Amino acid sequence: MPTNPGTKSVNVPADTHHLLSKEAKRLQISQADYTGAAIRYFAERGLHPVEDVAREGQLIMQQVKKLGDRVFGYLQEEERSLLMPMLAEMLRSRVTLERVLRLNEILVNNLTQQLSGLSEAQLNEQREGLKKLRAQNEDMIERQVNEALTTVQNEGPGKSNTEVHLGKAAATLSQ
Repeated sequence: MPTNPGTKSVNVPADTHHLLSKEAKRLQISQADYTGAAIRYFAERGLHPVEDVAREGQLIMQQVKKLGDRVFGYLQEEERSLLMPMLAEMLRSRVTLERVLRLNEILVNNLTQQLSGLSEAQLNEQREGLKKLRAQNEDMIERQVNEALTTVQNEGPGKSNTEVHLGKAAATLSQ
């Protein structure tokens, strides 16, 4: 009969009691603490204490599920914090490009009409000016792309300032 009214007694086979005594002594804890911990272990995990194979399989499945949940959570966070802003920037760039191309088409049509009234010498002068402007534009594009790529490579993925620099680089490119 237990001496403490907050405890209950359990009858176990003699060989099980021997194991309990041996392990509790090895771990330097009381038999009551050892028994309580063992019971809590199985109860908290919802495991069947007699089925060894099922118990190990259940533990592995629980760990796999937890890992899967963590990976899925990570992917969702990546989508929110990285992929969606990248998609937004790509769409913004695409729309801007289409608008610029349409504006360019209008300007070329207007310029063609104006150039039709110029002499050959004036047309050659305009062509040379256009070649210089095109070369400057291509140099500027190359420089800005290289600056943006250098910034991304220096910051590296997953670093906190990357998004800020990417935003600045994209803003610089769009100017």
